[in-house]
Amino acid sequence: MNEDDQNTEESLKPSAEKTREARAAVREALREQRVKLKELRQGMKEGRDLSEDMDTCLGEIELLQKELQSIDEGGHVTFLEAKDLIAPKKGISAKKSKLREEMDGLKKEVAHLEARLSMPNLTDEERSRMLGSISEKNDEAKGLEEEMEALRNFDHTRFVEAREESKRSMELENVLEKIESRKEELNAEMFEALEQVDESLIEKLMLELNSLKEEKRKLLEPDGDPLLGDPEE
Repeated sequence: MNEDDQNTEESLKPSAEKTREARAAVREALREQRVKLKELRQGMKEGRDLSEDMDTCLGEIELLQKELQSIDEGGHVTFLEAKDLIAPKKGISAKKSKLREEMDGLKKEVAHLEARLSMPNLTDEERSRMLGSISEKNDEAKGLEEEMEALRNFDHTRFVEAREESKRSMELENVLEKIESRKEELNAEMFEALEQVDESLIEKLMLELNSLKEEKRKLLEPDGDPLLGDPEE
């Protein structure tokens, strides 16, 4: 089965079945992350520095819990769009792990060279060469630490931005649903008003319908339609 056939099959599935599959997938991912969190906590108890991995894992669990909530509340598509904003987070986590390994390696090399400096039979040339190598490795380690700090700041900023974007998207969806619900009520009232030829009520309903239409337009296009230029001009 090719990709187009798979996409067609997915689109034909009943909404309730898609929801059950999505919920099951998220719950399985949650189970895996909780197992991972348990392993990380055990590693911390054993003295390993896994604080960065713990933060990443806890963040993933929080996102999965919110995703499960969005499925139950019917806003899963909107949530997934917001979740895409932090897709680089996992890549950043891997980059942090690599940087930590490199920094640990440099520290060991510097410690080894500093230990050799205490050897009694070193020539001035050898001592000078070792000091130069120590200085270079310390500079390299400093650069890696600066890169690590930049990643921490970027990672945290992306996470906060994505969380806020997800919240705004779900709030927008709720407002739009209320607008559509009110429009349906007004349309039903309009049908009755037309049957009764109640011009006063028809005019009142038209004003509210137009008001809702404009409110929806502003919510979906807060900066206006770029193809139409500045609406104030």
